[in-house]
Amino acid sequence: MAFEKVQPSADTETVRRINDNTRRIRIIEQRLDVIDSRIKGIEERIIDEMKTLKITFDQLSADVRELSLEIKKMRGNMLKFEQNLEKTAKKTELKELESLLDLYNPIKSRFVTRDELERILEKKKE
Repeated sequence: MAFEKVQPSADTETVRRINDNTRRIRIIEQRLDVIDSRIKGIEERIIDEMKTLKITFDQLSADVRELSLEIKKMRGNMLKFEQNLEKTAKKTELKELESLLDLYNPIKSRFVTRDELERILEKKKE
């Protein structure tokens, strides 16, 4: 009976199970440490990305404010331009003035002197 399997004693079996459970717990703890370090890395990257996004958002916000002010200035300038444009003469008004000036212009118009009028009237009487 030298080749008979010796039944492990209850103490030996308990020690083996405790050692096996301890090994499993150690492996789980190592996996948790790896997961924890990955999570910390992800959190740091998220924080860095949030800082970058905040800076970008602040810059965009400042740009929008600046553009808004420029648009307000342009609207004001357009209103002034419109008001000044309303004060200017229209094309039809300019043509009327041109025709009046042509009518009263002595160089282009032919006025009759008093003497010429008297001569013309005398000729018609005859």
